[in-house]
Amino acid sequence: MTGRALVLVLCLVSLVCAVPARAQTGQCGDAKSTAASSGQAKGKRPVVFVHGWTGDPMTDSARKLSDQLDGKISTYTFDYGKWSSYWAADPHIAPCLATYLGQVSAAHKKAGGDGKLIVVAHSMGGLAVRYALTPELAKVVPYVITLGTPQLGSPWGGEGGPSRLVEVFQHALGKKLPPADGRDGGKCLAEHTKGTPLPRGCGDLPPWLPAGVNLTQIGGDATVNRTFFGWTAYSIPLASDGVVPLSSAHGYPVSGPTGNTPVDSAKSFSRRDTCTVDFGFVNRAAHELSFVPASMALDYFTLQDLQKDRFSLPVQAYLGGVTIAAACSHVRLPTDQSAVKQAVEVIKAALADLSQGATKVVNVVGVDKAGNSASGWTIEGESTEVEYCTPSPASVGKDIVTCSPTAAGALACWVTPDRHTLLCGGYPWEKRLHKVVSSSEVPTTTPPTATEPWGVDLEDGAKCLLRNGGSWGGRADGYVGAYSCDRGESEFILVGPGDQVAVNRLSPVWTVQVGALGADGEAFPPPTTKKIRTAYFAAAP
Repeated sequence: MTGRALVLVLCLVSLVCAVPARAQTGQCGDAKSTAASSGQAKGKRPVVFVHGWTGDPMTDSARKLSDQLDGKISTYTFDYGKWSSYWAADPHIAPCLATYLGQVSAAHKKAGGDGKLIVVAHSMGGLAVRYALTPELAKVVPYVITLGTPQLGSPWGGEGGPSRLVEVFQHALGKKLPPADGRDGGKCLAEHTKGTPLPRGCGDLPPWLPAGVNLTQIGGDATVNRTFFGWTAYSIPLASDGVVPLSSAHGYPVSGPTGNTPVDSAKSFSRRDTCTVDFGFVNRAAHELSFVPASMALDYFTLQDLQKDRFSLPVQAYLGGVTIAAACSHVRLPTDQSAVKQAVEVIKAALADLSQGATKVVNVVGVDKAGNSASGWTIEGESTEVEYCTPSPASVGKDIVTCSPTAAGALACWVTPDRHTLLCGGYPWEKRLHKVVSSSEVPTTTPPTATEPWGVDLEDGAKCLLRNGGSWGGRADGYVGAYSCDRGESEFILVGPGDQVAVNRLSPVWTVQVGALGADGEAFPPPTTKKIRTAYFAAAP
């Protein structure tokens, strides 16, 4: 890379760092994070903003989002200050962020709230969030929004790139200079593909976000228009915000260990902040930065290099100019009205979701430790003979089984001390049992690894019971029935083709797909997503 290219990058970074910081109570050393107790109120949702590499607190972005959410949120800017040239996993960054999120959550609870947070992260800040969120902490951070986060790195990063000189420049401004042993943020932001490791010394790939987190990735997508006398002759789509390619900003599903998102990971969504910029502005910005190769005037070279994924001088010139001039560029993304509007939409949906409260989980215990019916429960009907008893799919305790045949209604049965007599529940919301008997001794059982609720109450009041065998109808789209509901043949909880479970538990409010069943191959409208108010499981006394 030429010396003029380095001048470009230095100027870009100076823009990144030009966000004014707000002096607040320090967190994790000499940082300038907003005090965790500031502005806390039961009726306001805390939103934590995390800046990126070589950056400063996202004060302007926080103010803009707050203004457009009519006082429904309280904002907190996390600052890793002098350590912002270091890699996201450094002890001064991700662990400090984890501590800070815990403090903001605790302060919200103290103010009468539920402690649930929303996080908005720019650039490398999104990777710091991934390193920070443990499964326990993720319970209070159900929503994360990233703005231009390089999930798969950036062409400007890596060993031998301009990042080291940028960090030296930042050191002159008072920031810590990372050693060259792997804690160098710029080096570790190197581009990588599905499942490939980071540069030496950078450690493991950012971990997957835990289950229960909803991740929305917003990426900048700039297009350069070539105009002549006010007429657009053609356009050059860059699929980048100038620093982070759109494929990287949306790259979470393939960015972690092994490159394949596990089933028990966060649920991710992608959005684009698109914009167009005239070539004249791009060219002028690049000229002002003293970085324009002669070939920039010939779009043929740029288009060829873009198609071949080459980070050539013409491509660098375009990306550099776009970073300065485009509304959706990397440095403008946190405050660009289009990106802010999308973040506001996501936060509004999150506020509505969180205001309803998480799905309530009820562990039903129908017997006492002696194997008798629990207080308030009754035993009805005659004994039925059963066989082939295995752990119930709805059990969260030992010695709760399901047995054949289906007609016995033995979906959730508690084994009594004689190991032959079982007391089975019908509907989990009714305190009624019926007795069944196994001719052979029922072995001791433990809960299955993957459980399904015994029954659920849906948001519209419907009650649905887990399927216990039997012959059910079909559909042309391949969905099959998993729960029958008390709304008759028109309403079942369905499982889609290839899905393993019927209940989506990846957010605090669980959801299911509901639709009709009929003859095999019969066409029906697509299933409707419905929220679960209450989920019932069978538990041991």
